[in-house]
Amino acid sequence: MPQATPAPHAPSRPYALRGALLGVSMGISNALSFAVVVILARPLGPADFGAYAALTAYGILLAIPAGAFQVVVARTVADPTKPTTGWRLAMQIGVLLAGCTVLASPWVATILHLNSAWAVILTGLTLIPMTVTGVFQGILLGTHRIGALSVLYIATAGMRVAAASAVAILGLRLTATVALLLIAGLLTAAVGWTLCRAELTDTPSTRPGLARLLWRSQLTLAAFVALTNVDVLLARQVLSAHDSGGYALAATFARALAWGTQFIALLVIPRLGAPGAARVLLRASALILLIGGFGLVLTGLAPEWWITLAGGSDYADSAWLVPWCVGVGTCWALAQVWMFSQMGNDRRGLGMFAFAAVTVEILIVLLWLRESATQILTVTGGVALAVAIVGLIVTLRLQSTTAGPPSRSGAVTTDRA
Repeated sequence: MPQATPAPHAPSRPYALRGALLGVSMGISNALSFAVVVILARPLGPADFGAYAALTAYGILLAIPAGAFQVVVARTVADPTKPTTGWRLAMQIGVLLAGCTVLASPWVATILHLNSAWAVILTGLTLIPMTVTGVFQGILLGTHRIGALSVLYIATAGMRVAAASAVAILGLRLTATVALLLIAGLLTAAVGWTLCRAELTDTPSTRPGLARLLWRSQLTLAAFVALTNVDVLLARQVLSAHDSGGYALAATFARALAWGTQFIALLVIPRLGAPGAARVLLRASALILLIGGFGLVLTGLAPEWWITLAGGSDYADSAWLVPWCVGVGTCWALAQVWMFSQMGNDRRGLGMFAFAAVTVEILIVLLWLRESATQILTVTGGVALAVAIVGLIVTLRLQSTTAGPPSRSGAVTTDRA
């Protein structure tokens, strides 16, 4: 495989070992993120938990630049000609997003059926540390500092666990919960700054064309984030407060599967320029199907036990949703690998399709199938399956395009970190 000029902190560990380390750390991080849900679901109760989940989904949608920065900066920080950290642009975007959220907070509070706009305002402020933390993750990924990146992933989730634990111990409600999560985000950003201090000092904070590159990368990432979060917002809008909370907790199992397999998608990105990249994508997809199948069997045997474990008996009436949500999460995880691969190759076709599919999902739920969680999950599952199938077709086409003798492999080599 052709190699770029080595970046600072060039990797010395074998690829498999670094992949295992990243996988373990992301697994721990995602387990801790699931623990946040478990800790908060009980003290908040279904009604407030549904509001919290909707606000979280809203924040994740607006924090799309944070994920895009991770992918883009992982490439640009290791660019031997024009390296950059993107730090300055990240701060500007974070402040802009926070300001827009503050201005729109009364309207958002009404849409999400909240009694006060303060929780929305505090959610907006969390976008600043979330965005810059995306830069720190990109720096560490691009310079192959997998150990430090693992520390940052675990610190991010660990801070949120501490905040959620304080909520449970003190018996706090929604607004105070979001305030503590804001503090957790600021502390996480401080950890990231400490880990990346050398790169932030020695590498330019911006370069011409960075905003355009970020915009192109965000298109696909935005489609994936919308695909995996819009259902919770729709549930909060059309269902009762109690039912939206039950749906949100069950849907956490879908997101847990997508989050838990994200390391597979991240590990695929650096190998996209090599011969046989499509085979790597298919192997990654097979691994995700194996994980998803195991999760489906595990939750299908005792769905009520799993949802009661996660949130208590108040959510038991939503137990039947859990295995179906795991199936949806498997489709999301497959789409994640394929969409991240398109980001790495600067392609946007699957992202555009996913955006169109999400638009159809929103219209169907708001205008037609809005009477129950069953209807919302049916539409969500259908959209997820459609994106997964289209992603598979794109991947198979890529495999047929790249198939051939090694002498032709250079034709598919792309720019990569």
